[in-house]
Amino acid sequence: MIKMMGKIKEHAELSWFIVMMILVAVFVAWNIRGIISGSSTSYRYGLPLLSGMPKDAQTAVKYFDSHPPVNSSCEVINGILVVNMTVTQPDGFHPDVIKAKPNEPIVIILNSPQVITGFFLRLPDGVVNVNAVPGYVSYVYFVAPSSPGNYTWREPEYACYNYSYWTGTLEVS
Repeated sequence: MIKMMGKIKEHAELSWFIVMMILVAVFVAWNIRGIISGSSTSYRYGLPLLSGMPKDAQTAVKYFDSHPPVNSSCEVINGILVVNMTVTQPDGFHPDVIKAKPNEPIVIILNSPQVITGFFLRLPDGVVNVNAVPGYVSYVYFVAPSSPGNYTWREPEYACYNYSYWTGTLEVS
């Protein structure tokens, strides 16, 4: 009887080990699929993805990409201000001024064709800090402060000479 209990215990441990390994494999495979497709994550390679934003912001960005404005780098789409921002050497941010209304949702499509760069903006309700890597598009989503004023964003990375002078202004009025 004792021998039989020992064999059952031995096989039970092996069975549970196999079950746990199968669960881990399924979990890892599911997450890898989500990361590769961008459907279940908001970051890839540490960069913000389109799928990490609210659905209405995703729709606004897709519309903006398919119907880019002719003489401007920003447009209000369904109440969301979409800004196509590029950071280059030696010029810095373009555009370097964004005009928004209080409590207006803002999406910035951040491109950096030359250097690893970023976007750092301190708002009354928190900090927005996003990196941009050449060859990848980063998406910044935030809501403009409710109080009117000017808010300065900066370059948070050591990008190149005079990078500390790369700034821009969010004008809320």
